Amino acid sequence: TDDVLTCPFDDGKVFCFRKGRPLPATNCEVGSVLYSDMQCYDAYPGGDVTPVGIVFDASRRLAIDPGISEFEKWSYSDRDIPELDSCDTADYNFCEIDGKSNTQKYVALFGSDHTNYPAGYCYNLTTGDMPKGSWFLPSASELATLWNNKDAVNTTLKTLGGATIEATRSVKYYWSSNEYTNYYALVLDLTNGKVSRDSKEYSYKDNYARCAVKY
Repeated sequence: TDDVLTCPFDDGKVFCFRKGRPLPATNCEVGSVLYSDMQCYDAYPGGDVTPVGIVFDASRRLAIDPGISEFEKWSYSDRDIPELDSCDTADYNFCEIDGKSNTQKYVALFGSDHTNYPAGYCYNLTTGDMPKGSWFLPSASELATLWNNKDAVNTTLKTLGGATIEATRSVKYYWSSNEYTNYYALVLDLTNGKVSRDSKEYSYKDNYARCAVKY
């Protein structure tokens, strides 16, 4: 009785699975849905797993949160993070490219309760019942990859009902987890996909934060 097919009657169909037998996981590709068991499937696998993100970098095994939040400031002060190298717009693909490590360095200095700022918010995110510290604020390099793969990611986001990658309303930038100086952080321009700079404390408009997770 454990080996009973749900309808339709062909378990080769992507929306079928066997009761009592998990749907086999597939390779995670750009645009794939990442589920709470950190696996990708051709369809909803049933059971207790839930969608938590969309894969945007299959080589670095990164997925993005379907949800977005807005933050006016990158941090509450212009204090420099000594352990975090200062990165310019010309070297963001080589400088502090690991957003999870960057986020951990932010939390080590400012504390883990800064949920009113993008790095602290992502650090405290527990989507998928994951422990604090699983999610992080992407680096500028990771955001640039997200932008380059936005068409495939947007297709899945629309299916899940999430907000697409491009700018909406007056929000123009995504905060990254990279510092430029103690006064500025790197951001991704959502009108053209270029990496730019914005003031940590005195941004004129709210910027988006979109959290990522490694699987």
